[in-house]
Amino acid sequence: MEKLSKNMMWMAASNITASAISAVLFIYLARTLLPEAFGYLSYALTITFFLVNFVDLGLSTFGVREISKDRMRASAYVSEIVSFRLIVACILSVIFIVAVYFWAGLAAKMRILLLESALIFFILALSMEWAFQGLERMHMVFISLATTSALQLGLAFLFIKSPQDAWKVPPIYFIGAMPIALIYLNHFKFRTRIGSADINSMGVYLSSSIVIWAIALFAQVYNSLDVFMLGFFRSFEEVGCYTIARRAIGAATILAVFMANALLPRLSSVFGRDMAHFRDATRRFLALSSCLTFFVLLPVLFFAKELILITVGSAYLAVAAPLKIMTLGLILVVFNMPYSTGLLAAGLERQILKQTAFCALLSVTLNIFLISKFGMTGAAVTFFIVEAVALTWILWIYRKRISLKAW
Repeated sequence: MEKLSKNMMWMAASNITASAISAVLFIYLARTLLPEAFGYLSYALTITFFLVNFVDLGLSTFGVREISKDRMRASAYVSEIVSFRLIVACILSVIFIVAVYFWAGLAAKMRILLLESALIFFILALSMEWAFQGLERMHMVFISLATTSALQLGLAFLFIKSPQDAWKVPPIYFIGAMPIALIYLNHFKFRTRIGSADINSMGVYLSSSIVIWAIALFAQVYNSLDVFMLGFFRSFEEVGCYTIARRAIGAATILAVFMANALLPRLSSVFGRDMAHFRDATRRFLALSSCLTFFVLLPVLFFAKELILITVGSAYLAVAAPLKIMTLGLILVVFNMPYSTGLLAAGLERQILKQTAFCALLSVTLNIFLISKFGMTGAAVTFFIVEAVALTWILWIYRKRISLKAW
């Protein structure tokens, strides 16, 4: 368990450091760009980050699980998966650029932001933190995230001085991510793998990863589509305000996901042969979830208004009430993660897929009615309802397939 504790410590450090730097960047952008320009940027990035799912196709999580079982093939997995994702990123970029170019009635500044945001596809294609997670070398994840975030922050301070500089943000994200990506490509002795044998291998990988990808895609629907729908029904100024809440919630969610990624290799390797170890590791995750709730989420719940004033300023105060509602939903997310990670490690991803597909449909349905009438407050209420359904469903599956009775 010492190795697991060390892994989780490094993953926590990675997330906390990267999140702290990213939070400073986020606050700087929000204050410098102001709600309207910040709303345009947030809307463009929301669309791009949703499409990024089609670059990964679940291969990152698949890679973590497979490398944890066969570490000698780590370099081969990196070459195969990164090569494939680069091809997908190129194809997706062309389709995306053509679609944006012919998007009628699109404001010029939004068109520019969307076209530049295609660079985000290549950031994801070249990311290799998943390989180090599979090897349980979490300190390399820390180096990657901390360095990339610091470079992006430094570039933003240098080049973004007013709302008119919003167009510079996507290139800054891309340039800041490239040094570590190139260093890690060299570390794994990356070689382009696009031969027929490699394509056959990717077909095998995708047959397993596609379910994981579908889970991520549906989860993305009910975790970010609200921003898109808010922009459709309301002003970009309201989008800018709501993005503050969504980003705060997203930062804590990412921390929980990082903890899950630290736990996944260990759970995958012991499931079915050492269930005592499996249960003990999950208990530790639950304890960590409790600490996160008490020390991070409850302060946000009680001091949302004050935190907004201190960080992004009074221009965003309208989001205080939605932020409180979403924080309640986030508590449910945090306690969902240990069980959903256990199901994934047990190879029960198809069960999780059913849950995420239903929750995505529920989220879209509720958002259509609630956002159109109540704006960002409606989006926040939808988030809470959907996460309550998600947690209930996951606990039911876990009890049925792995059994909570053993606790």
